[in-house]
Amino acid sequence: MILGTTLMAGCTAPEEPKAVTSSAPPVTVAPAPVAESFPEYDALRAELIAALEAKMPDISWTMDKPATLATLKDGRCMLYPQTMKSSADVVEPSNQFADIFAAGDPVLTRHGFPPFDGTDAVPGGWVVARSTDAAGATLTIESKSPAYLRISVPVDSPTCSADEIPPS
Repeated sequence: MILGTTLMAGCTAPEEPKAVTSSAPPVTVAPAPVAESFPEYDALRAELIAALEAKMPDISWTMDKPATLATLKDGRCMLYPQTMKSSADVVEPSNQFADIFAAGDPVLTRHGFPPFDGTDAVPGGWVVARSTDAAGATLTIESKSPAYLRISVPVDSPTCSADEIPPS
């Protein structure tokens, strides 16, 4: 029984890390409509992926989950542009995220985000870096073989339906 449980545990995908928020700046900008927010944050995602692939050419990034909208328990609507997944773990190849910061910080700055501020202490072996802009949008890179790039954006939406996401 113990052996079976141990084997089953080894075959499951790693769970997403528990959110441990860094010191984010206060939210000073009201949520924008989905039609305005999606192109802005999707461009950030695309530009950051291009910068990461240029800095670490042996690691590619592909779509993990498509863009979606979701209503949170508190009633807010959140936009989640495509989640991206790396072809390999990025911790060692990025010199413990130093190369991710070097490639990503200029992109974040161009898009109104503060630079990454190190990595967060997250249980379970994850290495996590995040940045939050004045609108409360958070970009997160989480690595535990493979790595994921996720963005969450509070948006103004009457329906919070994925039908509002403009076609790419």
